[in-house]
Amino acid sequence: MSSSISLITPSYRGDLDSCRLLCDSIDRYVTGYDLHYIVIGDEDADAFVSFEGEKRRVIVSSSLLPSLWALPKWRGRRYWWAPHLRLPIYGWHLQQMRKIAMTLAQPSERVMCIDSDNCFCRPLDLSAMASTPKLAHHVASGDINPTRPSHVRWWQNAHRLLGLSVPALPGDDSISQMVLWERRTVATMVKRIEGASRLPWWQALARIRHFSEYLVYGVAVANDPELAQRHERVSQSPCLTYWEGPALDREGLAAFIEGLKPGQTTIAIQSHTHTPIEVIRKAALG
Repeated sequence: MSSSISLITPSYRGDLDSCRLLCDSIDRYVTGYDLHYIVIGDEDADAFVSFEGEKRRVIVSSSLLPSLWALPKWRGRRYWWAPHLRLPIYGWHLQQMRKIAMTLAQPSERVMCIDSDNCFCRPLDLSAMASTPKLAHHVASGDINPTRPSHVRWWQNAHRLLGLSVPALPGDDSISQMVLWERRTVATMVKRIEGASRLPWWQALARIRHFSEYLVYGVAVANDPELAQRHERVSQSPCLTYWEGPALDREGLAAFIEGLKPGQTTIAIQSHTHTPIEVIRKAALG
């Protein structure tokens, strides 16, 4: 039975305000965890110095992954390159790789991956999640189908990365805003990627390009009886997400938070809704 859990958040300079709100909400509401790791690119280290604390560490990418060369921005986006890659990789590729690398590098037996645009609104004692016999694994059964082509591609590539044949659709989706991982399972996943590709795991991900770290994990669990035995499929996400719509004002956000179901402690307001951070902060933290 596991007994330790940490949090992992990939972030970057552009998400600074959102990440600060997430950290403040963790400090207010979350207990029972070892450490909160914020994983960033080396180029953003100066912006995150103040985030360090007794239970929070800022980890730069070069301490987890081989050095990549930052390329000049093009059309407002960052790109990175290494000689053994076929094409440059994007920031969202790196954020996914950093979650995997950080999970392997830290000592806790379980981790909660939580992105910068999340915010806790209710108390959560993570020690309960650290000590359950089986790790809760959020799965949306059959949600990967032709109406979601990006998810289909990521799911198919997850099978290929793990050396598995690709089954017929529909498939199960395991992408969520807050995802629990087991370090041992991530280690097994990485080993299988390297066995199938004969490349370091991060190179295999970079070369396939279209991937979701959460779907690779989900497919690994679903196709291994030993891994599946250590997980418990659950259908409800611990996070309530506002995916699209107009910017929420204070009253709208308060009503949204009222919609949290038992067991949900967190909201995620997508940045493209242009809901002001100050409004979210006020609603969540008072």
